[in-house]
Amino acid sequence: MAELSAFGGASLTYDLGADSDGSPLLTLAGELDMTNADALEKVVAPVLSRAPSRLVIDVSGLLFGDSSAIALFVKWANVVGQVELREPPELLSRVIARMGLSERLGVTR
Repeated sequence: MAELSAFGGASLTYDLGADSDGSPLLTLAGELDMTNADALEKVVAPVLSRAPSRLVIDVSGLLFGDSSAIALFVKWANVVGQVELREPPELLSRVIARMGLSERLGVTR
C-alpha cells in the first residue's frame, strides 16, 4: 500500500487494484480528510480517465472521513456509472445515509 500524508495532517494508505470482475478497486485505510483528499484525487484520476463503468472503494479500513471524503466519493460517482462503497465504518455509513447518498454511492456491508 502507498501512503499519502500532508505535513501535520492525516495519514492515509491506499492500494489500487482490480475487483473480481476487473473493475478498479481502491482500498483505503487511515484518515481521509481535507489534508489529503486532493492528493488522493490525483492518484485516482488516471483510473477514471479510462472511463470504467464501475469503481469499487473498500473503506473498511478507513478510521476517519470528513466531508471532503464524501464529496470526493460523490464526485467519482458523477464520473463513473456505478460506485460501490464497500464496508464503510458505522459513523460514515450513518452520515451517508442521512445525506441520502447510500444508493448513489452503492453502500454495501
